Amino acid sequence: MLQLVPRLALKSGARLFSRRNHFLEVSDEVTEALRLNRPVVALESTIITHGMPFPQNVECALEVEEAVRSQNAVPATIALVNGAVKVGLCKREIEILGDTKISRPVKTSRRDFPYVLSNKLNGGTTVAGTLVVCNQVGIRIFATGGIGGVHRGASETFDISADLTELGRCNVAVVSSGVKSILDIAKTLEYLETQGVLVATLGPTAAFPAFYSRLSAHKAPYCVETASAAAEIIKAHKDMHLESGLLFGVPVPEPYAFDPESINRIIDDALVEAHKAGISGKNITPFLLEQIAGMSGGSSLKTNIALIKNNAKTAAEIAVCLAHLERNEEDTKPEEKLPSSKRPVIIGGCNLDCVVHLESDELKLDGRIHTGRFDYSAGGVGRNICEALSKLNCPTHLISAVGDDHQGNSLLNHIPQESHRCIAKLSEENTAQCIVVVDKQGDCRFLMGDMHIHEKISLSMVETHEQLIRDAPLIVMDGNIGIDTMDKVLEMALKYNVPVFYEPTDIGISRKPFKTAHWRAIKFITPNIGELHDIANCLKIPANLSTEALDKVAEVAESLACYIDNVLVTMGPEGVLIARKGSAGDSPMKNANFAEKLSVRHYPVHGKTEVINVSGAGDCFASGFIAGLLQNCSESQCVSVGFAAAVAALKSRTPVPEAIFKGQRISGLKEAEFIALH
Repeated sequence: MLQLVPRLALKSGARLFSRRNHFLEVSDEVTEALRLNRPVVALESTIITHGMPFPQNVECALEVEEAVRSQNAVPATIALVNGAVKVGLCKREIEILGDTKISRPVKTSRRDFPYVLSNKLNGGTTVAGTLVVCNQVGIRIFATGGIGGVHRGASETFDISADLTELGRCNVAVVSSGVKSILDIAKTLEYLETQGVLVATLGPTAAFPAFYSRLSAHKAPYCVETASAAAEIIKAHKDMHLESGLLFGVPVPEPYAFDPESINRIIDDALVEAHKAGISGKNITPFLLEQIAGMSGGSSLKTNIALIKNNAKTAAEIAVCLAHLERNEEDTKPEEKLPSSKRPVIIGGCNLDCVVHLESDELKLDGRIHTGRFDYSAGGVGRNICEALSKLNCPTHLISAVGDDHQGNSLLNHIPQESHRCIAKLSEENTAQCIVVVDKQGDCRFLMGDMHIHEKISLSMVETHEQLIRDAPLIVMDGNIGIDTMDKVLEMALKYNVPVFYEPTDIGISRKPFKTAHWRAIKFITPNIGELHDIANCLKIPANLSTEALDKVAEVAESLACYIDNVLVTMGPEGVLIARKGSAGDSPMKNANFAEKLSVRHYPVHGKTEVINVSGAGDCFASGFIAGLLQNCSESQCVSVGFAAAVAALKSRTPVPEAIFKGQRISGLKEAEFIALH
């Protein structure tokens, strides 16, 4: 019989092997967010498996995840899939799990884990089950619709939800619309007090919400009015090392709220039906919800969907505030605890990108509306390289600027915490934003940006961090910053003999450093073909790259390598062309031997990659190459790391993927193959 249970296709993820729980399988996105202390919100899965009919359950689950993402937090939907505890489901897993005729999930609380796991079944985690997993993984905030509680008539039935017991022993903050109206709210609040659970409402009143209706006749012990205040409570709870949970009651949005009297009449009628049918135990809640939906003409389902989406959004706001609190605390620690020497220094832009995926066949600039899907993500060449290097275990310093606005705060959540100290927050400037239009093939077709703040990455900012620049093994500079600032950076690089890695960024600005007095400090450059042509023209190098013929590109790159030690031309699906002195087997970080012959090598890309987004592939290639440089890898090893990072970026919906390598060492990668051209 057990063999008939279908197996869901598992998304690849970082499996956490520990003495506590070897069944846990955490997605790359959630793993990385927890590692970097970014805001994460857990989501239960009984709403998918037992709370709503198919396909509304799947639609709701995906919308709830999007509500979390809209506040710049990471959703972590938790469920049991084929005998593994999954933390962070992919869309396909949610879709299959939601079709309960196929997935046949078990409603899973603490007591059910051993059976479901040992028999490799699928399961939807209750509030209690989700709390167990959150506590083991380290997720601090969990959003749900309503928690279970003390059932009406519990004095005879002893029917008390395990949710309350788990809240008493799991150090997790739960955001819900109170407890389900089918329960005894007064006794539930008493039981939570006995368990030592802090209960507070989030809103203008202490009246405890009653799920379908905004208010009940009962009051919570505490009331907070903002997400920030809730985060302060969670932090104080953590600092006191209290091991119990917290419950924040959020009223259902007013347009979807039921009148208390009308919903109570419906609930009473549903309870009568449950008694007639002999329904009890863990089956009572889904039965009552189904009855209430029918008796309310479907209105209760709309209310249920509205409140869970609102709770998820609120939980994400709290998680973001909590991350800011903890980041600020980290920033106030003594300076000696923040290692600052021997890290590469990146000087460049931070953007908030809006990537538009065209649904129409072509882009026409004639005033028409083009339909497409909008994805918002953190971007900017300097920021992208900073994040990618962090994911390659190469912490950096990032000298940059953001506005003192919502976009700036969002960007800071997407910059590794160890790289925050050199980022200026400017109150008079807008955070840089860029619109990227991508066609059906994944190619970038149109760009528009507000980049004025990049000019505010000033001389004084660079001079303030001169010691970091002096001690750095490498300076990475993008083309966004102003010419005067570039010149100062290059002057310092020459003064302290620190090599500069220049990412040209865009055709319109790629030639900027070559108009300065100190451009000879640049030892590495990663232009695409258009940028190569622009830079060559600036340096009076003959270049006719109207064609992308390999021999023509090689000729120009070889000429440019007479001025810049290492020229790396990125050629998209055609791979990378490198012109430099030295062999493919030596490290490009060593000083060029002028007696050596200048060589040109082409590293083609082998195999096809499914392309989701091209916007970060070049930056990730540069980051992988830099990571290899910092470990003194050979040229071909550096290219191999760069290719692996670029491929991961092409498969990601964000410019920098959530994970680049899964536990693999850079030194263990196979050296990239090349074709010698000159």
